[in-house]
Amino acid sequence: MKLADTFSVRTAALVTTLMIPVGAFAQAAEWTYTDWDNDGNLELSETEFQTGFAESGTFDAWDRDDDTFLSEGEFATGTFADWDTDNDLQITEEEYTVGAERWYGPDYNTPYTDWDADESGYIDRTEFGEGWDSDYYTAWDEDEDSLLSEDEYTAGVYDSADLNDDYVVTVEEEGWFEGWFDGDDVEAEIEEVGDVY
Repeated sequence: MKLADTFSVRTAALVTTLMIPVGAFAQAAEWTYTDWDNDGNLELSETEFQTGFAESGTFDAWDRDDDTFLSEGEFATGTFADWDTDNDLQITEEEYTVGAERWYGPDYNTPYTDWDADESGYIDRTEFGEGWDSDYYTAWDEDEDSLLSEDEYTAGVYDSADLNDDYVVTVEEEGWFEGWFDGDDVEAEIEEVGDVY
């Protein structure tokens, strides 16, 4: 290979590399509470939350059939994906404990073993669907049409995250969102999970 040819190959490689957007190499930044706290008062009002949550794309990712509503099956699938923090399509006892407490509260008393029907040491998608507890879905469906609108879903998530029921989500309550906005492709995770209910 001639020196001129080597130079041309290296120049083409450099030009190609420079044309790739910088963001392609950057890892997605993790969400922080201050991203939505527009007034800086260390509290998320319902309006701040609604705006930020809508921009996160979470509802759209959970709405697998793109009909602008969540069916109970879509909600169950999204919940499974949320609880399965390591994305291996199995919910360990630790993942179950964290997920159940976050979604159902510290008084939720259904033991892990009730969900792990085959005693394999994890809850798979079938077991999750069979053990599915629709209390949240039903409670959030304010108009009782058996579908969650984006407003119903967002209000439900906000109310759940407002652990002390004071109508704001404070810095102390931001832990409720642990892992939600960490740069993962939520839509891809949900598609991988598929139907659970």
